[in-house]
Amino acid sequence: MRILVIIPIITKDFIKGTRERVEPYVRPDTKVDFVNIDYGTASIESEYDKALAAPFVIKKVEWAEQQGYDAVVISCMGDPGLQGAKQAVSIPVVGPGEAARQIAPILGENVVRVYPTGLTVLQLVDDTEKTYQILLENSKKALAEGAQVLILGCTGLHGLGKRLQEALGVPMLEGEGLALSLAQMFVDVGLTHSKRAYPKPPEKLRVYP
Repeated sequence: MRILVIIPIITKDFIKGTRERVEPYVRPDTKVDFVNIDYGTASIESEYDKALAAPFVIKKVEWAEQQGYDAVVISCMGDPGLQGAKQAVSIPVVGPGEAARQIAPILGENVVRVYPTGLTVLQLVDDTEKTYQILLENSKKALAEGAQVLILGCTGLHGLGKRLQEALGVPMLEGEGLALSLAQMFVDVGLTHSKRAYPKPPEKLRVYP
């Protein structure tokens, strides 16, 4: 099985961290490759960033299908370009945000709200201990308000999910690994997204850089 992980930013340094994050989820019979998009932003933390990245994510997804990959994972909790990518190809395309949101209700029942860290995506990795303490404080607030399952809101929070889960005693979902696990499962059982839900777009002139 071959799976392509698309890192939907232009920051090349993120490939190493992404590879380390997903490694525990990769089966021995699965080969995973990693690519950045060709054009876009240094990080994704707004609708503007997502919109800029989306067309280049979709082009990478189309390329992946042409190259014979069995599935694609988009490595960002914002899932940029996900819906359009599903229309463009027939192989499974899974986003971490989508995966975590769908799996969370299986493990618990309460959805509370989003707790912002006050840090930019690039700042999250500058001081891991500071980031952890902010996440721990926000997690405790969420649990006090009734949360039963927690989702890390950024794929760049490498290694903090397991640490927080051990400290808090509740499931802490890291969407990137879940997305890769789902992608492998879909390939195993021969499933992909419905073309009734995601029909192929009509052919027309489309111009890209």
